[in-house]
Amino acid sequence: MKSHAQVVIIGGGSLGVNLMYHLGLEGWTDVVLIEKGELTSGSTWHAAGLCPNFNGNHTLSNIHEYTIKLYDEILPEKTGLPSSFHRTGSLRVGYTEVEEQWFTNILSRANHVGCEMHFVSKEEASIINPMMDFTKARNILHTPNDGHVDPTTVVTQLAQLAKKAGAEVSNFNRVLDINVLQSGEYEVVTKQGNIIAEHVVNAGGCFSPQVGEMVGSYVPLVNLQHQYLITDSHPEIAALSKELPVTRDSIAASYKAGRKWIFNWSI
Repeated sequence: MKSHAQVVIIGGGSLGVNLMYHLGLEGWTDVVLIEKGELTSGSTWHAAGLCPNFNGNHTLSNIHEYTIKLYDEILPEKTGLPSSFHRTGSLRVGYTEVEEQWFTNILSRANHVGCEMHFVSKEEASIINPMMDFTKARNILHTPNDGHVDPTTVVTQLAQLAKKAGAEVSNFNRVLDINVLQSGEYEVVTKQGNIIAEHVVNAGGCFSPQVGEMVGSYVPLVNLQHQYLITDSHPEIAALSKELPVTRDSIAASYKAGRKWIFNWSI
């Protein structure tokens, strides 16, 4: 690992590696990413990898639209490798008037950025996802271009492109401390030596609070445990000619992604 860099990124998950890649696109190639294990070995490797367009504001809507294009079009073009993005579409099921008003608000924002999104009837939803009962649903929002991606695959490809542009990755290297120098630079103390940087980015995921404490900063992040189920093959699902859409059910506080059902119950 070299002794100086313009930017040091702490954390080799999806956010850290994405930043390393996009800094390179802006000409910031003097970048060192430090990861205490292997790339994606934190929460990224077991993430569902959902790429939804349903979100809270215009900025995120544009980011989500770009992200899907990055994973499904830009990366395959730059790497020559097939896309790992599964365009399954998604359904979001609501049961109350408040949810209907919320869905309508989100729909207007999606239309503004050019994202395809529309309400569907219970009958239409049953065709899109024949494995779910929509009898009690009040409103169902369909986003046909949503899907999911293999996080490890896309992060690995982004890292390869970033390294080709000049960035460096230091794996199995834990950050022990960060010293603020009188010059305004930062001395990042690691198990493999020290590195001085103009900018330091905290992309430590669930370890972000510990990294923040090294410079006296409080990171308001709380970890939650989630439950997920992976089922055996079901003959009716196996007989389908298409992959089921990502489906979110507000009453069950759960969503289906691939072969997983994820329940958002905090423990």
